[in-house]
Amino acid sequence: MNSIISRTIRILNYLLKPVGAKIIGRSKDNFDMCSAIKRIHDHGILINNVIDIGGSNGIWSINAMKIFPFASFVAIEPLVEREKSLRNLAQRFTNFSFELCVAGETNGETAMLNISDDLDGSTINGCGGELRQVPVKTIDAIVSERSMDGTFLLKFDTHGYELPILKGARHTLNKTSVLIIEAYNYQVSDNSLRFHEICAYLECLGFRCYDIADLMLREYDKSLWQMDLFFCRNDENIFKYPHYK
Repeated sequence: MNSIISRTIRILNYLLKPVGAKIIGRSKDNFDMCSAIKRIHDHGILINNVIDIGGSNGIWSINAMKIFPFASFVAIEPLVEREKSLRNLAQRFTNFSFELCVAGETNGETAMLNISDDLDGSTINGCGGELRQVPVKTIDAIVSERSMDGTFLLKFDTHGYELPILKGARHTLNKTSVLIIEAYNYQVSDNSLRFHEICAYLECLGFRCYDIADLMLREYDKSLWQMDLFFCRNDENIFKYPHYK
């Protein structure tokens, strides 16, 4: 039966593609990233643009593109080692592009990036690894330069450097529907915010946490290390119903 339903949905999506519509099955109550992104769609939250901050090799953007195939995607990644992968994706997908820089508070400056051995743990104000100066651009500047319009989803994989990025996205936040932030239970750098502090900070900006994904225990003692928090605007329909059933 499930295979019949899946095949029917594929046929209907093929027929609906010319008019820019798509059917997506309602996601289960799983706390993985893919299910949580599907739930954005299930809630009916409009997303026109996705800015993938800490875009790595672009795989997160491409997976999210399956749910929002008509959105414009911009990956922001400071590591030149990722450029080849990102350029290949930009050639394959017309709605994908990238910036080789760090997102930050002040446009046109440079920041010192700590490069980890595996590259994935590289971060501003980190510890250990090679030090490298990289250019800084604000989210507002990137949006302005590209004349991006409509609603935004901002995804953060920035290892404790969220606050400067949010300060450099003041105008874009006014048009942002969803934020996805990798948050920590520990203070991972001198100026980083722990997960409850991020929730409080964003609530002051008009956003509330409504979903969670990819909880992780730390290797050292199996205590809660990090999770991805999903925020939407505090006047979203999600918060108008306060009951369980």
